[in-house]
Amino acid sequence: MKKDMTSGKEWKLILLFTLPIMAGNLLQQLYNVIDGIIVGNFVSEHAFASVTTGAPLVFLYLSLAIGLSIGVNIVVSQFYGAGKTDKLGVSIDTALTLLGICGIILTTLGVIFSETLLRAFLYVPEAKLPDAARYMQIYSLGLFFTFMYNGIAAILRGLGDSKATLYFLLIATVLSTILTFVFVLAVRWGVAGAAFSTVLAQAVCAIVSYVYLRKRYPYTRSDKHWDRSIAITMAKLGMPIAIQLCIVSVGNGAMQRLVNDFESTIPGVVAAYGAAMRLDLLVFVPIMGFQSGLASFTGQNMGAGKLDRVKRGLRASIAMSMIVTVVLSALLYIFAENVISFFGLADTSLILGTSIIRFMTLFFWMFAAFQTLSGLLQGAGDTILISISTLTALIIRIVIGYLSVHMGWMGPEAAWIAMPIGWVFAIIITFTRYFTGGWKTKAVAGRFKRV
Repeated sequence: MKKDMTSGKEWKLILLFTLPIMAGNLLQQLYNVIDGIIVGNFVSEHAFASVTTGAPLVFLYLSLAIGLSIGVNIVVSQFYGAGKTDKLGVSIDTALTLLGICGIILTTLGVIFSETLLRAFLYVPEAKLPDAARYMQIYSLGLFFTFMYNGIAAILRGLGDSKATLYFLLIATVLSTILTFVFVLAVRWGVAGAAFSTVLAQAVCAIVSYVYLRKRYPYTRSDKHWDRSIAITMAKLGMPIAIQLCIVSVGNGAMQRLVNDFESTIPGVVAAYGAAMRLDLLVFVPIMGFQSGLASFTGQNMGAGKLDRVKRGLRASIAMSMIVTVVLSALLYIFAENVISFFGLADTSLILGTSIIRFMTLFFWMFAAFQTLSGLLQGAGDTILISISTLTALIIRIVIGYLSVHMGWMGPEAAWIAMPIGWVFAIIITFTRYFTGGWKTKAVAGRFKRV
């Protein structure tokens, strides 16, 4: 696969680079989907609902890993695009050290405080709390590996190598599936078995990807393992995204809590909402793939000073993302009831889940437009603007959702009806930024002198 994206057909480069990312993202999401299907069908719907209540916490932890990794990707891709290979080694060692420390800290906090967060933050019903807490405590044990893998994947994408991450995730997904069947069906560990399988798969994925990085790209080694200025730059670029995603996670937790409050009057709503949100994430796979592909493409071309290619890359990415999203949305709308039933849902849960996912398929194209343009801004280093747009969408969603329930206008459906309304405002903010041109001044590769 060609790793230099500063020359050649923009759409072809982005598509070929993005396809492995999409496949990798799909495999990552299959972790959760497979766990949910096995738990829902072979343990109980109650156990599935218990596991899904912790989803906002999972996303909270991932937010820091993803945010910091984005900072890593921006720095690495722009150094690579600018030809500053002398800075790559120390940048990579600095990134892995930073992410490793964060992973250790969050592993400790997650094991200790998972039950408290589930009870106080998400208002998880007492009947579901034991299973939910057990799952989250075990899941937290693998956070160190989660941080390390996300960092290595960001580095490889920055170097133009998106194909390798696909192979690592394929290995991890197959391993996770096998282990889930073993721990849940053979050993009878229930939700704990699903969590253990994920942790072990994440560990294997992180270790294999690290060995590949060092052997495939020997110039990533450096005698200097820490550079304070590069670490600060990565944090400055990544933390706005991390904070944004953390707040989004808090917002998702607020909406999960809103849905949880209706479980006593509408039995099955928690399981229905959880299943629908997992299917939403599958549709987001190609959208986020084009975002990541365009981010790396933009980073390399910004580093090389080729803004015209960046603009053409954006147009091509939006067109491709829209086509794929519309096709997937149509298929999911038609087969919504069938795919929801995979999670072992029936009766009220099945009806509710089907209605949720069919509603969302009408608006996924809006998310595609917003996220694709965010990829350009991310690659350019304009991360604060992305945070502003995402937080605006979230605040609007929460306000409309809770106000609608409080005023008696809607029930739990407020949690998903308010989502596309927020996306409208995010689209307005990001497209305004693009057309006014402020993102053009955010390149970081020129800030560092050669050592």
